[in-house]
Amino acid sequence: MSSSAKGYAASSSTDALTLIKFKLKDLLPDEVEIAIDHCGLCGTDLSYIKDKFQITEYPFIGGHEIVGRVVKLGSNVTDLSLGQKVGIGFYRGFCNSCSFCNSGNENLCSSKESTIASHGGFSDKIRVQGKACIKIPDTMNYKNVSPLLCAGITVYSPLVEYNVSQSSKVAVIGIGGLGHIAVMFLKKWGCEVTAFTSTESKKADALQFGADRAIGTYDTDEKSHFKEYFDLIFNTIEEDLNWNELLNLLKPNGRLHFLGLPKNKISFDIINLLRFQKTISASIVGSPSRISKMLNFASKNGISPETEHFHFSDINKAINRLKEGKVRYRAVLSWNT
Repeated sequence: MSSSAKGYAASSSTDALTLIKFKLKDLLPDEVEIAIDHCGLCGTDLSYIKDKFQITEYPFIGGHEIVGRVVKLGSNVTDLSLGQKVGIGFYRGFCNSCSFCNSGNENLCSSKESTIASHGGFSDKIRVQGKACIKIPDTMNYKNVSPLLCAGITVYSPLVEYNVSQSSKVAVIGIGGLGHIAVMFLKKWGCEVTAFTSTESKKADALQFGADRAIGTYDTDEKSHFKEYFDLIFNTIEEDLNWNELLNLLKPNGRLHFLGLPKNKISFDIINLLRFQKTISASIVGSPSRISKMLNFASKNGISPETEHFHFSDINKAINRLKEGKVRYRAVLSWNT
């Protein structure tokens, strides 16, 4: 059973997005149709629009931080109901038969399907596997949930994966769309949080988000006071940094974890890792079950991203603000504002 939908599409890597109509694929037994209310806009969407990874097919409809209501159910979907509010993150479907899917790590499935593989959340409807839908707690601010489905799970997942202690001392490099959410989660997790930012005005913001202190990202003198101080460092920025200097800020057994993609290849002194058993790791997003746990944690602890809201008709305005670095801190698009 097919139906039509509308969405804002890029026809090339340089053109503004325009509203188009398109046909939805037939609803499969394990799928649901979602009427989209809100969708976050993040840097990954811009990368796909610009074909940064050389895999974008035009016309391209982005959007992978989707919040909406179930309006159609496939015949095999029994754990969702019509009208239920749900979220969909970066992945819309999985093979459901591999070892990763069977162990609750669907985000590692080699056959997983990206939400923006065909058309994403910059539309009024989408069809996805029921398994990809995350029930939204009633206590959450519905309009502000979208960024948590990408940035929220990206910062939450390593806390669980690496058993980060509540007594850990953690540094967050970059207080932007991802970093400000990291500060919120880490503080509610119980950690001592140090924010690194190159923007003076964001130091006050970081403290407001829960950081115990805020220092300059490139201030070598300030950072010298934190040698072998941190158990964990989250890097959320693209810019090149002095990676060996950062490794020196870690305690033995400490971890430098990348939550984003640096612009260039990184290099570091392997001796520092070998002598003190330090670790470099990276990850993005997480499995549906972990996203659900993340939303429950956020709901219980009152975590809500700092957002700017735009009507979908102003999507190009929102994109330009994001490109210019003017969005503080996440952009959310809505069909009804």
